[in-house]
Amino acid sequence: MKNLFKHFNDIDIDVNEFEEADVTEFEKAQFKRDLKRQVSKTKNRKWMKGVAAVCLSLGIGTASLIGLSYTTFAHDIPIVNSIIKLFSTKDKIISGYEEFADQQHLVAESNGTTITVNESLFDSKKFLVGYYIETDRDLGEHPEIETTFKVDGREHALFHTEHIIEKVGPNKYAGLTTAILNLSNQLEQANFEFHISSLSNRDTKEMVQGSWDFEIDAKATENKVQIVEAPASKKADLGIKINEVIYTPISFIVNYTETQKNEMLKEKWDVISSDLNVKDNLGNTYTSRLTGGTGNGQGFMEYVFTYEKLHPDAKTLIFTPIFKLMEAEIDENGVKWVNPDSDLKMEIIELSDIIIKIPK
Repeated sequence: MKNLFKHFNDIDIDVNEFEEADVTEFEKAQFKRDLKRQVSKTKNRKWMKGVAAVCLSLGIGTASLIGLSYTTFAHDIPIVNSIIKLFSTKDKIISGYEEFADQQHLVAESNGTTITVNESLFDSKKFLVGYYIETDRDLGEHPEIETTFKVDGREHALFHTEHIIEKVGPNKYAGLTTAILNLSNQLEQANFEFHISSLSNRDTKEMVQGSWDFEIDAKATENKVQIVEAPASKKADLGIKINEVIYTPISFIVNYTETQKNEMLKEKWDVISSDLNVKDNLGNTYTSRLTGGTGNGQGFMEYVFTYEKLHPDAKTLIFTPIFKLMEAEIDENGVKWVNPDSDLKMEIIELSDIIIKIPK
C-alpha cells in the first residue's frame, strides 16, 4: 500500500486538465474538518492530503487515475452518502455513529470492480469502515467478502471482524466492516491497512478476486475510562465482577469477569452463560452487543460488551447480572448448541445489582 504513493510521485499532473465539479457546503465542511485532524502526517501522507485539498478546490476529474487501479481520492460522492447511517436504520446499536465518522473518499479498482471507502470511525477498541461497491457482476443480495487487516503494521492484532453487505442497486452494494482489536488492546490512534481480496455471491458462489487496498490513520473518539472498584456480585457460586467501563460519545463499553464455581449446576445443565441487564437512574435501558470474550476453561471468562449511547443526563448505571442455565441440542459431532426457538428447559438466576456512579 505504501508503495502506491511512489506511483503518485511519477505521475505528471497538469492542474489545467482538471474540470470543475459541484461540491456542497456540507461536503466542504467535512473535508476541512478531516484535513485539520490530519495535521501530523508523514511526508507521503501530507502529499496525498495535498492532492485531496486540490481536489476539493478544483473538483478534480480523476477518471484516468481510477483506471490505473490504485487507491486515490474519489472524484465524486457515491450515491450512498453515509454507509453507517444507512445500516443504523436496521441496527440500533450504531445509531448516531455517522455524526462522529471521518470522511475518507478513497477509491480502489481491480478486476472490473470499484470499491469506495467513504467513512471510518474508531472508538479505541473497534474500527468501523463503510464502503460502496460497484461491479460488473451480480453478487446477489448479501455478498460475502474476504479481508485482512494490519494495525500499526502488525498482523493478528484483531480479535475478529464482522461484515454487513447489502445490495443497494443493480450491481451496487453498501458494506460496513467492523474490526475489533484484541481484548487487551485499547488505542488512542492507529494505522489500519485494510485489504480486500475477494467478493462472492453467497448463493451461486461466483467470486470476484482482486486486490483492493486502503490505508487509514484513525484517531479514537474522546473517551473516558473508569476502573470499577465495586465488589463482585455473587450467588450460588456464580459471580460477576465489572472491571472497567469506557465512555465514548457514541456508546459505553463494559469489561467484566464471569466466574462459575458451582459444579452441581455445571453437571446438571448443558450451557451456563452470563449477561448484564443495564439501566440508568432515569429508567433508560440499554441494548448491548458482544464485542468479544476470552477464558481459560477453568470457570473464568472475561467479556466485553458495547452498549448504546449513554443518556447525557444519566448519573448512575445499574447492572443486573443474570445467568442463563440451558439445555442444549447436540449435533452428530457432539457439539452442543442452543436453539432459541426450541422448547428445551432454561432457568435464570438473577444476582444482586451492581451500581456505578458515572464520572463527569
